[in-house]
Amino acid sequence: MDDERYTISQTEKLTGIRGHVLRYWEEELGLRIGRNAMGYRCYTRYDIQLFLNIRELKNRGLQLKAIKELIPRIHQYGPGSPGSKIQLLTQQGEPVEVFEQEESQEAYDARMQEFLEILERLISQCLKKPTHEERRCRSLDEAIRLHQLSRKEAAATKEQKRRTSRLRRKNKNR
Repeated sequence: MDDERYTISQTEKLTGIRGHVLRYWEEELGLRIGRNAMGYRCYTRYDIQLFLNIRELKNRGLQLKAIKELIPRIHQYGPGSPGSKIQLLTQQGEPVEVFEQEESQEAYDARMQEFLEILERLISQCLKKPTHEERRCRSLDEAIRLHQLSRKEAAATKEQKRRTSRLRRKNKNR
């Protein structure tokens, strides 16, 4: 097992993600980042790959709330688990550091393609599946529409009664 650890500044350089963003994501997504004896964050290669995956999901338009639901699936299917060798990329797509690879480049590319397909399916499933908040909002919208419709019908009925009343008075005065 690889015991190499990175400081937050090293992780910033490897991922291209600012330190305050890394700390924010750690807190918001409930990520468990290791600490050294002095209490400083110590990032692993897996943590770095996870942050790269999160950045990719953010770039695709997902909010942290949706990403938080995907994190367990990323842990299950994604590269970066012990035994998997990962190539880190900068924002421009150039390799920053290549970890030793015991498998051929073709096998690595095939695994990465499979991972991207799984990630794509997970993203599309999450986007299609209405969340509790969406269902709540739709329910509220429906209730508001029904209330507005009933007020409109009540106003129309009241106006009809006024017209009828005016016509009766007119006819009575003649």
